Amino acid sequence: MRYFVMLSLLALTACVTPAPVVSDYNGSSVKVVTLAITSSEPTPEAAAEALRICKAGGKRKAEYASTRVNRQTYEAEHLYLCL
Repeated sequence: MRYFVMLSLLALTACVTPAPVVSDYNGSSVKVVTLAITSSEPTPEAAAEALRICKAGGKRKAEYASTRVNRQTYEAEHLYLCL
């Protein structure tokens, strides 16, 4: 029974997509990393995280600039400009 519960919890954690992570911020731009297994397009969550970081730095908006994909780690790094 204990193994069934542990296996069930492990299966549930595999279904959750990780939250976007800020990898770099320099005051003028922010890089947000997302999982790129199915798509390398920026997600609304990534845009919201970039906007949150830009606003914390005193800027009003975050504008999407580009995406760089690492196929070995299945990560997409999205660059946003803080304006």
